[in-house]
Amino acid sequence: MTRVHLAQLLRDLLSPHGYHFFTAPDEYMPSEIDRYPAAWLTPPRLKEVEGRRHGKQVYELQLHLLQPGVRLTHAERARRLDEMEQTLLGIFTELTRAPKIICVDRLTIRPRTCAFTNHGEISQSATAEVTAWF
Repeated sequence: MTRVHLAQLLRDLLSPHGYHFFTAPDEYMPSEIDRYPAAWLTPPRLKEVEGRRHGKQVYELQLHLLQPGVRLTHAERARRLDEMEQTLLGIFTELTRAPKIICVDRLTIRPRTCAFTNHGEISQSATAEVTAWF
């Protein structure tokens, strides 16, 4: 399992939900996102490795889901944030079913209070530690 494979797993899991997938450091987000809904994966950080030829590795993930947010009522904004939270919970649950994934730990999901881009989107951000076999 490498960060490339992990990113591909997330891309495959988000595709049925209609999200356009992007991955790059966060500072590129304003210039790269050009369509919504969008999923932005910050490059996974390899946090820990156990073993030499076989073992496990722990990646720290940060995944953002973004949807258009201009002129939404408070109720509509709350509904969309709830939908994104449910999507993120489902994505990380499905991720645990991948053959080389051992577990997902320390999952946190929070709405962002300000937009990442100048498009005025709303977003939910998830962070987690993903443990995989190699």
